[in-house]
Amino acid sequence: MQALVDWVRSVLILYFLMMIMLYFTAGDSYKKFIRFFMGLVLALTLLAPLLRLLGKEEAFSAGIAYESFRQDMEQAQFDFGHLQETESAVYRSHYEQALEEQFLADAEKQLLQIKDISVSLNGDYEFAEVRIKEELYGDGEELKNYLMTVYGLEEGQVVVQ
Repeated sequence: MQALVDWVRSVLILYFLMMIMLYFTAGDSYKKFIRFFMGLVLALTLLAPLLRLLGKEEAFSAGIAYESFRQDMEQAQFDFGHLQETESAVYRSHYEQALEEQFLADAEKQLLQIKDISVSLNGDYEFAEVRIKEELYGDGEELKNYLMTVYGLEEGQVVVQ
């Protein structure tokens, strides 16, 4: 009889803790996930005595451990993919900066007065756009023609401001 009372007490305590946690949840968008998880935990708590009676508790625990491991592996794969995307964005940013410096150096070699150059690359590290801000009228067009010839850029990829 004491085991039944302890079980009911643990279920009630768990339920109240879950309701408190749900009450203090920040966003409404997360509440459906929290309710789902809480329902699973509550169902497992309710089924625990029945599983102990049937002797399936070890198999059930092993299944839960496997599912937890699988979810951890999925999260690790997601994190690794995100890390690769971030690393690629950093490399692209450094490459864009190096190209900007190279283009400014090319403009100085040709004695062109250019205020600034900004380079944008796409995901495949190909030129998306080159923006040239000129100081003297015509210098930007001259640099544009040079970049189009030397780097094989198309008309729409180089913009003079």
